[in-house]
Amino acid sequence: MAATKGERIFAFRTLQTKQDLPARRERVQSSDSNCSLAHAGQSHHDNMSIDNVALRNSATLVVGAIAAQVIGGLFAQMSPLVVAGLMDGLALSEREAGIVTSVELLALAITAILIAPVLPRLSYRRVCIGAVTLTLLAQGASIVAGGWTTLIMLRTFAGLGEGALYASSLSIVASRANNPEKVYGYFQLVWALGSVPLFSAGGEITAAFAHQGIFALLGGVTLTLAPVLLLLPNTAAPAIESAMTDRQASSSSFGMMLFIAIFLYMTVAAAQYAFSTSMGERAGLDTAAVGYTLTIATLVGLAGAAAAMALNVRWGRVFPISLFCFAYAVTAAVLCLWQNPTVFVVALVLAAALYYFSLPYLFGLAAAIDRSGRWAAAAGSAYLLGFAAGPFLGGAVIASSGYMFLAASIVALMAASWGLLMVIANRVVDRRVAEHQSV
Repeated sequence: MAATKGERIFAFRTLQTKQDLPARRERVQSSDSNCSLAHAGQSHHDNMSIDNVALRNSATLVVGAIAAQVIGGLFAQMSPLVVAGLMDGLALSEREAGIVTSVELLALAITAILIAPVLPRLSYRRVCIGAVTLTLLAQGASIVAGGWTTLIMLRTFAGLGEGALYASSLSIVASRANNPEKVYGYFQLVWALGSVPLFSAGGEITAAFAHQGIFALLGGVTLTLAPVLLLLPNTAAPAIESAMTDRQASSSSFGMMLFIAIFLYMTVAAAQYAFSTSMGERAGLDTAAVGYTLTIATLVGLAGAAAAMALNVRWGRVFPISLFCFAYAVTAAVLCLWQNPTVFVVALVLAAALYYFSLPYLFGLAAAIDRSGRWAAAAGSAYLLGFAAGPFLGGAVIASSGYMFLAASIVALMAASWGLLMVIANRVVDRRVAEHQSV
């Protein structure tokens, strides 16, 4: 039976559709492929944007933390010039000027240790802005203060603000930085670089304007760096409530051991540093020569900070901690006992390099114990307490038994510090291994 005209047309269109079907499928697949490429490109762009944001956040975090560190530790760094300025400008005795300095350092250290447990729950930016405001007010009032009692009160307020800033700088890095040792290395690099112009300008300003000049310098540096604190995060440390209670208990015991170890280490370092001039005079150098040697030692300290940043924890923590503890004990003993100018200069420069090399590992160990930043802030308090206790201990030992007994005391205290640090470093490694095996 012959097909009708309509049936022939329908059959032709059906055949044409079947012939066009592969081409249509190819166009659809091409379109899907283009869409996939577009989505992939968009995803890659989004990932790059996230990476760039993370990089910017990391850089701003480091810069803000460095500003808080410098403002918080500026008085401790410049304390010899503060003592000289108070004695010249207000005619204070060594005892009275020392009391003013000790009160501020004590307020700084106590504030750091008291704020450490609650600091990770607070907004770092708000804490630092409030602290720097208090510090600036105290610095400005100290310039015009005329009485010893008033000055002690003002320097106590300054110590409160400085302690909060110093503790915040350490806590921020411990809780938010992926590599705390490296960032703490940046801290020491900045201190080594900044100390040279600060001491140079500070000496001239103090000689010309006494205590008013040095307090004005401290206030000027603080005011200059204060806006940088706005780069700090306006939130608390992340995930501090998710820590396990058993780990918190172990962290507390390790943290107390580390607090004692850092206190002992800094007591040794501060005792050696405080009496560097008298040690140099025993070796045949005058005060000016010792001053130049200290300047050179500070510059060489850059090498110590750079070495800590380069080595980092590539070989673990046990080796670098053992290295600087042993080398510092030997170097300090040489400074106490060997009365040769060349040996003194070499030993003092080496001591400075070891000091700047050691601090990133000490604070990094605190960050490894507790990444919320609590023990890093407490470690800063131990550092400051040791810094304040060192000159007192060194002076008492020298007055009663001489430099030979000081050398023996330094070696004994350093050995005790090293023993505690070894226990902590090994247990932290064991805990990390156990955590990885349980995952």
